[in-house]
Formats: sequence, structure tokens, C-alpha cells
Amino acid sequence: MKNGNVIQIPLPQKRRRPHNYFKDFLLIVIILVLAIIFGKRFVVSTIAQVQMLPQQSINRTITLDGVLIKAEKVFKAPCSGRFHLIRPEGERLEMGAGGAKIITINADGGETTTNMYTDVTGILCRHLDGYESILSPANMDELALPVMGKIDDRPLADGDLVDKGQPVFKIIDNLSPVYMYTTIAKADFAEGFWDEPGTLQVFWNNFEFSIVPGAELVDNGENIEGLFMLKNFPEQIIHRRQVSIDVTAGALGGLLVPEQAVVYKDEQPGIYLVIKKKATWTAVEIKGSLGGKVALSGDEIVEGVPFVSNPILMREGWLIE
Repeated sequence: MKNGNVIQIPLPQKRRRPHNYFKDFLLIVIILVLAIIFGKRFVVSTIAQVQMLPQQSINRTITLDGVLIKAEKVFKAPCSGRFHLIRPEGERLEMGAGGAKIITINADGGETTTNMYTDVTGILCRHLDGYESILSPANMDELALPVMGKIDDRPLADGDLVDKGQPVFKIIDNLSPVYMYTTIAKADFAEGFWDEPGTLQVFWNNFEFSIVPGAELVDNGENIEGLFMLKNFPEQIIHRRQVSIDVTAGALGGLLVPEQAVVYKDEQPGIYLVIKKKATWTAVEIKGSLGGKVALSGDEIVEGVPFVSNPILMREGWLIE
């Protein structure tokens, strides 16, 4: 202090250290690596889709269109008049039973009733199509299937006017064999199936029955054509001429997994089981495949064991949460 004035002495300033960008870069790299590691595990675990190995059975069906060939007898009106069924359609009639009647109006206004009696036994049916005498089992040895469009088999309604000699109803012999003529693509069945074809399971209008291949099937390379005999069929189907049925073309049962779940190592198939939260590749034997599913067997392949259904990016020993 001099003459009452304060003399300020400047203090030395601190030198700033240069910013360490390397540490920042290293920290960012560490964070990214950890994110990739844990993120990959999260993504892999999510994609893996762990499921419990199920015991299942699946079927593959195809639709077949065909023509029924059956023993039928057509009855024609003995006179002109109004047509009436005496018994309900679908009822089985014995020989000599009344099936229908024709009511004729006389010149004086009175009525004459002419009853129609059956001389065969079978199911009463009004669905006439004109092929009864052609598509018959009696003609199978020389059967040349006619070219047919959609058949319009509208039955006569009760009270319809008919002419003398007009077909009005028929009797179907449901105790005689009924056949279906159809064409089947060979590719829809397992290779070799048609070398010794067996019984085929059929589904139609909520009914189940079977068809048996005939002795003279025709193999034209891509398709099989010929007659199939119906077994244990519902009587409702014999009123039809043209039918569409669903046929079981393949079946597979057992421990089933998606085809994509199978991973090959040195040509050996296997799947990843989840053991102690880790992916463990386990060898399997493939028993068959159908519709994107594979049937497996193996020492550790049992129902209920967790497995990886989508092993994309999966590696041995990876953690599966």
C-alpha cells in the first residue's frame, strides 16, 4: 500500500488441460460392444421362439370330383296327370311297395288315381339325370365315361304335371356296390403309393367313409384314373351323380417340429434343445415330413422338452432367456 492506494498483484492463472477425446472414443466403443452383445442375445432369444415339443398328428387332404356309378331302376309314369310320391324320398322300399301315384282329371271332372308299385328293392329317389342306364355297374367292363357338364337333376315337385312315359322316380340299390369314377394327380400322394394303393379315407358333408381302388386303374403318367368302390358310405350321397369329396392324401404323427427347426451338422440332422437356459444341439432321426412339419425321434427327444423352433443365428451354448 502506497499513499493510501491498494496495489493489486495478479494471481497466476491455471493452465487448462487439453480434452481427452481418446477416453470418450473408448467409452463409446465399450458401450457399443456391450449393446451389440446384449442386444444380439436379446434379438436371438426373441427370434428363437422356444416351444415345448408336442405330440401331434396332421393330415393333408385333397378334393376329388367324380361321377357315381350305381345300380338304379327308373320308373315312368303309366299315364298323364299330377305326380305325387306316396313314400318320402330316401326311404328304403321293399319289392311291391307303393312309390308314387298319378292323379288324372277325367272329362266329367272326376279323378282317377293310378298307383305305381316297385318291382325292386332299394332307396326311393326323385333325382333323375338320364344317365341311369349308362352309368351302371353292369356296363363297367365296356364303360366309356361320357363327357358331361354340370348335371341339372332337379327332381319333380309334388303335384307337378307329367306325361305318360315320362321318368318320374327311381329306386337305387344301396346294397349293391357303388362306385366313383375320378382322376387323381399322383403328385398329391407319397412316391410309390400307387404301386400298391390302399384304402383312402373320405370326408363328405360331415360324413366319414372310405373308397377302395378298383383293379383296373389307368396310370397315364401324371394321373391315376378309374373306379373306386365306396365303403360304409352315407345313403345321402347316392342321390347324387356328380360329387366332390375330400380325401386324405397324407398323414403324419409323432413328435412334430417345423422343418426350419432342423439344423444339420456334418449331414446329421438335429435340433437345439434348451437345457439349463442354454442352446444345446441334439442329434435326431427324421421319421417323415408333411405340410412343413417333421416327425422326429432321438434319445433326448421327448414330449414337453423345450426346443428352438426358429434357430436362425443360433449357436451352441448361447443363453436363451
